[in-house]
Amino acid sequence: MTVWETALLIFILSCGLPYPSKARYIPSANVNVKSQIPTVKIIVTVMRKRAKSWDFWQVNSHICPPSLCYKRENKQVKPRGTGDSAFYNGDIVLDKAAADMMYGPTSRRRKRATTRMKDRLWKNGIVYYKFDPSLSRLARKAVKRAMEHISNKTCIVFKKKRKKNPDYIRFISEPGCWSNVGRVGGLQNLSLGNGCEREGTAVHEIGHALGFWHEQARYDRNKYVEVTLENVSPRYVDDFAIINKTIADTRGYAYDYSSIMHYSERTFTNNGLKTIKVIGVGKELALKIGQRDGLSNIDIAQLRDMYFCNRKEDNQATICPKDWIKFKQSCYQFVRNPKLQYAAAEKYCNQTFSKLVHIDNANENRFLNKYLKSNFNTSKTWRTGARRENETFVWDNGENRKPKPMRFTAWTDGPPDGYSTMVLGRDKISSDFSWQGEWTGSVSQLPNHTFPFICERKARRKCLPLEFKDGRDYRGTLAHTASGITCQTWTSKYPHRHNLLASITSEVNPDGLGDHNFCRNPFRDRKKRPWCFTTKRKVEWEYCDVTACKGSLNTTLDEKEKEEAQKLISNTNQTQTVEYIEEYSNSISEIVNREP
Repeated sequence: MTVWETALLIFILSCGLPYPSKARYIPSANVNVKSQIPTVKIIVTVMRKRAKSWDFWQVNSHICPPSLCYKRENKQVKPRGTGDSAFYNGDIVLDKAAADMMYGPTSRRRKRATTRMKDRLWKNGIVYYKFDPSLSRLARKAVKRAMEHISNKTCIVFKKKRKKNPDYIRFISEPGCWSNVGRVGGLQNLSLGNGCEREGTAVHEIGHALGFWHEQARYDRNKYVEVTLENVSPRYVDDFAIINKTIADTRGYAYDYSSIMHYSERTFTNNGLKTIKVIGVGKELALKIGQRDGLSNIDIAQLRDMYFCNRKEDNQATICPKDWIKFKQSCYQFVRNPKLQYAAAEKYCNQTFSKLVHIDNANENRFLNKYLKSNFNTSKTWRTGARRENETFVWDNGENRKPKPMRFTAWTDGPPDGYSTMVLGRDKISSDFSWQGEWTGSVSQLPNHTFPFICERKARRKCLPLEFKDGRDYRGTLAHTASGITCQTWTSKYPHRHNLLASITSEVNPDGLGDHNFCRNPFRDRKKRPWCFTTKRKVEWEYCDVTACKGSLNTTLDEKEKEEAQKLISNTNQTQTVEYIEEYSNSISEIVNREP
């Protein structure tokens, strides 16, 4: 072999990743008589690389990392995965509790458990972590960037582990890319081995640790993608199973083709062909699957929901009117006088843009109990907004609105029989308040059945000094609705389609729309105040908590729209702009002021 052939061989063997090149050597029949040095013919077979990097399923194929697979008392120990591997769905490590939820406590598979994994979220959104010495420099850099990416998009905080923090993630560099789902308790490893040292891969694995399963495992996935099992390696067919919705809750969010947690189109392929095909709305909009660059907008929305980011933001930014008491996102007014019957108390609250109190969770129940016990020693009974309907109790939302089911109750012996409303009554011995039955009362029975009552309203942000009362000139960064749903990006037509950007260019954009999801009130669909499309499937749009202070312009819609159009015409001579303004003005007649 000549020097050049040797150098070529070394080069070929050193460039084997991610698909190793294969070389075989066939002795040549020709021999150099003068030098008597034999020569060889080199035949090189190179497999084409389909992606710009390895995906987890490629890296994790046929591996069993030492921290997961070991011998104990001469018995081989490894996690319960799919396809006789150590991983579930390719890169998920099931701890015993998670394995029992997925497979049942025995080796025989049964109907999946119905317990959701809420207790596996990281408390207060704080994730403690530690870098193991084995973690490579590239992997460490990828993890830091991934944590920064997630923190910038959500309220999740990553802090270095200290002795007082029992639950934490240890980032290691063992073979493969893998993680547990959610907070397991104590130490849990997350590996970014060779081939996994990318920011997107780190985001994917940390996403699992935060509580994400794979997106295509949703119970409703067959409406959005089609799995071609004949292209799947037989060993990995079980990796395409759908997870019971009681374990992987969608929280009402739309199917996310762009999720960083979604399988790619050739995951677990046996022949190089696609194993997942986009169908339905995804095909119509030419949406892609399997990206590993960063969190999608719906990924962000779900994380913000799981860790109450929008609620925390509202708790800090909202205020209550004078003489109202704030707790979380609600304001409470304790009306001791005048004492009223149910209907009169409800009317009183409605006049203050509130309702008789709805007790929706244990935290609120404890707050009200403590506040009443500490501040109203002489009042024994307080009216709430609960009334009987169809042999059960509901929260009354007023005459023209559907009642709200009472999902949270503090009843010990079931709801009381024979009463028409519920009150908070003081116990004579403990002085604690609990829910008790009471009559509604009528005018003919006055002054009987009259009690103090509690009004409740949502805490709101301060009004803004906007020019227009409908907030069309709002250019802030609030990106979720008044009910706490993260907004859809304006440049996206999924999950909700729209045509608001059809004629807008960078030069002509009077509404502040763009590649963001901040609340706005665009002229093509002008409403009473700023709003946005939501990331939930069944909720197309909602208002945002943005209000203009008194003194904002309140002229008719047509007049002000025309004024804005004239301003735009005077500020530019572009033909395109004039055409846009004409369409802008002509669309006024089509504007409908809708309510959600």
